[in-house]
Amino acid sequence: MVVRDNVNNAGLVWTRRGFTSALGLLAAGSGLRLADAGSDEIALWRRNFAGRSIAQGEAGYESWRNSMPWQMNTAARYPDLIARPASAESVVAAVNNSRLNGTQMAIKSGGHNVSCAYLRDGGMLLDLGELQACEVDTANATAWVQPALWSHGFLQALEPHGLAFPVAHCATVPMGGYLLGGGVGYNHDNWGTMACHSILAAEVVLASGETVIASADSHPDLFWAVRGAGTGFFGVVTRYKLQLYKAPAAVLESSYIFPLSQLRLATEMLQDWAASDPADVELMMLLAHNPMASADASPPDRKMCIVRAVAYGKSIQGATNSLATLAGHANTSTAVMKNEFQPTSLNQMQIESVNTDLGLGFGRYAVDTIWTDRLPEVMAAISDHFSTSNSVKTHYVVSPKVNRQLPSNAAFSVIGDTFVGAYAMWDEADDDSASAEWLSGASALIRPLATGQYINEVDAFRDPAAVRRCYSESAWSKLRLLKKRYDAANLFYDYPGWSRAKL
Repeated sequence: MVVRDNVNNAGLVWTRRGFTSALGLLAAGSGLRLADAGSDEIALWRRNFAGRSIAQGEAGYESWRNSMPWQMNTAARYPDLIARPASAESVVAAVNNSRLNGTQMAIKSGGHNVSCAYLRDGGMLLDLGELQACEVDTANATAWVQPALWSHGFLQALEPHGLAFPVAHCATVPMGGYLLGGGVGYNHDNWGTMACHSILAAEVVLASGETVIASADSHPDLFWAVRGAGTGFFGVVTRYKLQLYKAPAAVLESSYIFPLSQLRLATEMLQDWAASDPADVELMMLLAHNPMASADASPPDRKMCIVRAVAYGKSIQGATNSLATLAGHANTSTAVMKNEFQPTSLNQMQIESVNTDLGLGFGRYAVDTIWTDRLPEVMAAISDHFSTSNSVKTHYVVSPKVNRQLPSNAAFSVIGDTFVGAYAMWDEADDDSASAEWLSGASALIRPLATGQYINEVDAFRDPAAVRRCYSESAWSKLRLLKKRYDAANLFYDYPGWSRAKL
C-alpha cells in the first residue's frame, strides 16, 4: 500500500528566524517590481519558470536572502537570483536555463548547513523549500521523500504506519542536505550506520537537464555519490527512496549529570557503555553550561557534562532492561544528578529539540566537528578551553559510533569510534569575533586527534582543506572524476573553497 501524505513543515514552535523567513517569502512572492538592470532578461526567465524568484536589487531581496539560513547569522554572500521552484519539473527548467546562460547554481534544501554553503556570490540559488512531499509504501517499508521535508514532518508521516527512520535530532533539519552528507540520526547504530546508507534510490536532475533514477542497479556511480557527497554534489536531488524501520514500541531515556571536573569519569562510563554494544540504544554526551551555577562560580564550575542513553525497545520491559544494565556502571554513583528510565517518544524528542525552554535554543552558530578514535585525549584537551567559552549556549556534542561498518557503495567513507562536535553559539553580532576565536582554539585542540571530519558540519569557507579530510583517498578521487563526468562545465557550485582548477 502506498500512502501519499500531504505533510508540510508546520506545527512546531515558531522561532524568530522562522518568523523572519516567512516574512521574506511573502515579500518575495508579492508582485515585486523588477530592477532596471537586466530586467528584460529576468522577466523572460520568469515567464518560463513555475515558482517564485527574486533578483539582487529588487525590493525585498535582502529580506529573502536573510531568510535562507535557519540560524541567525547570514553569510555575506549574495546570489544574483534566488529561485524557489514549485515542482520537480520547475527544477529541470531552472537547470536548463542556467546551463544555456552559463550561470552557476547552488542548491538549498532547508538552510541548516552552518556555513551557509548554498549562499554564493553571483549565480543562482535554487531553493527547494516547496518540495516537501512524502509517499510511504507500507507493504515494502519504503518511502519516497522530497528534500525540503523536515525531520519532524517525516516522522509524523511514518507514525500512523508503525514505521520510523533515523532522522536528524533537530526537528527542523530537512531530509535533503542531511541525507546527502551522511546523517547522524536517531538510533543510528541500529538503523544503518549513517542515514545515507538507508537511501535505496534517488531522483536526480543532472547538469544536462536529464532526470535519472540512481540506484544500485541504475547509474550506480551517481547512487554511490548521493550517499555522502554532501555540499559538492553535482546534481539536484528532487526525491529520495528510503528504507524504513519498524518503530520502537517504547522509548526510554536515562541521563546522568557530572561536574566538568569529573569529565574523565563521565567519558570512561560512556566508552564502557559503547564497548558493551547495547542493542537498540543510542549513546551521547553533552558538555554545556550549568544553569544552576552561582554567579561567582569559577569558570569550570559553570560547566557540566550530561551522559545520556536512549533505548528504542521492542517493549517497555526490553527498553528498561537495556537501561538498567547501563545504570549498573560504577561511575553512575558519582553523578550529581540522575534522571533514569524516563518515557519519551520520537515525536516528543523532536518537539523538545526546538523548544527553547528545554534546549539550547537558536542563535548565531559556528561549528567544527571531527571523528576520533582517541576520545579520552580529546576530552582532556578541551576541558580547560571549554571553560573559557564566552556564551552560555556554546557546547560540545559527543556521540559514540558502535556500528562503524561502512558499505562500499557510498561516498561517505571516513568515520571513527566517536563523533565530537564543537558548537559555538551566541546571540549578538558584537560577539562574532570572540566566538570565532573561541572556535579556532577548539579546532586547534581537536583536529590533531581526528581520524577525519564530517562533511555536513564543516565550514569549508573558513578551511577548504576540511573537505578533503571528510573522505578516504579513493572516495575523494572518485568524487573528482564524477564531477568531471557529470558536470564538466561546473554548472553546480563545487565544494566551498574548491574550483574548476582543482579538478
